[in-house]
Amino acid sequence: MPLWYEAIRRSKDAVKWTVHGTPDFAEIFQGLRGATRWNRVLNLDTEIRFHLTPKVHQFVDGLLSGLPGERLRPLADELHAGGHRFLLTRDLDAARAYLRERYADAKFARYGLVASSKDKWLPEIGVDNTFHTTKQLLVGYWYNADPSDAQSCCRLETVATEFSSQGLELDCALLAWGSDLLWEAEVWSIRFAGKNRPPLRDPLTVRKNVYRVLLTRGRDGTVIFVLPDSRMDTTHARLKAVGVREF
Repeated sequence: MPLWYEAIRRSKDAVKWTVHGTPDFAEIFQGLRGATRWNRVLNLDTEIRFHLTPKVHQFVDGLLSGLPGERLRPLADELHAGGHRFLLTRDLDAARAYLRERYADAKFARYGLVASSKDKWLPEIGVDNTFHTTKQLLVGYWYNADPSDAQSCCRLETVATEFSSQGLELDCALLAWGSDLLWEAEVWSIRFAGKNRPPLRDPLTVRKNVYRVLLTRGRDGTVIFVLPDSRMDTTHARLKAVGVREF
């Protein structure tokens, strides 16, 4: 929310904006030249996305906040027991095969490949998350086309980044973890994320929020693919340490 405040405050048309929200955000948006409208009914505090468990966001937040594995593993076990799967692999073809088999008899299930727009290593193995390619993604077809259609997300070939997946859902997501957020020396690092344009005050938080989006697209769960690259070994180890299960 502070990032939304800054974006509106810096806008040339800031005075034309009207911000609607819960009164809990009133303090954050103090000082805007535009109007604000606060209503308690806009407090969206009931989780409806995940029909098997309400604790997905709690686990993802702990993962990205750097909580130790011993605190997150019981939560990961609870999610798994409830049917929400966070799974881990370094074999992209195995991940694709798992999803195709899992939903083989579910005609209307949708599963797809997602990745961060800032990663620079994934295209080397055929996960094309480049701007030139992803800007051509037909989002409606990607989510809704028949699985036999070349444009369908179920082909697990074309990539949706955070820009074309935020606010939308899949039954299960195949997240190709990128080079822009790595676990190094017991903290999250963005040293391979490249330059941020325009300069961001807190680029690490922005990167974490991208992965917060990508890790919560799947209603049934998320399969996380980590490149079999030694530079990503510690990230793979971090995911295992918090309870993400390999298959």
